[in-house]
Amino acid sequence: MKHQYRLGIDAGGTFTDFILADRGGALRIFKALSTPQDPTLAIRNGLAVIEEETGIGPRDLVSNADLCINGTTVGLNALITHTGARTGLIATKGHEDSIEIRLGHKEDGYRYDPDYPPATMLVPRYLRRGISERVISTGAVHTPLDEEEVREACRHFLREGVESVAISVVWSVLHPDPELRPAAIAREMMPDLPLTVGSQLCPQVRE
Repeated sequence: MKHQYRLGIDAGGTFTDFILADRGGALRIFKALSTPQDPTLAIRNGLAVIEEETGIGPRDLVSNADLCINGTTVGLNALITHTGARTGLIATKGHEDSIEIRLGHKEDGYRYDPDYPPATMLVPRYLRRGISERVISTGAVHTPLDEEEVREACRHFLREGVESVAISVVWSVLHPDPELRPAAIAREMMPDLPLTVGSQLCPQVRE
């Protein structure tokens, strides 16, 4: 630990928990009521509780922290129980099935077991739409974005009653425009739906 603190945050359905570790190895736990309508409010309230009990203000805490991790039990539970929103996925054409193929579509230890059941897909095949665009590993554009295909994907999602939209294209970590432009179109055509853009959520190499 190079800095003074490490902070862990876990948003649950009722409480948002905060675990604060300092350089000496001391751990303290704090709680704030969760605010499902805007989870950031619970974080703000929890940081206020920490300041009240320790005298460490949010700015000092974050600027002197090695690590801040924000997890969510609510999100994990939705992932496990498949009770999240019906989601439509826009991906690079030819990569619509990457989430289903995964690494051989088997969990660790069961990759070569033909009887091991496949995972339930978070986005079913009929809600995964490929669009013509391609960025290569240098960040250069190989195939320009076809905006009409994005619009057709959005029309398909509206017909199917999706409740949220995710956009994830290849190499957006180097060149995010093929995600950002579809995001703008999706916001225009589906202004009331939550939208998640891969390069903004987790800009990492790999599909």
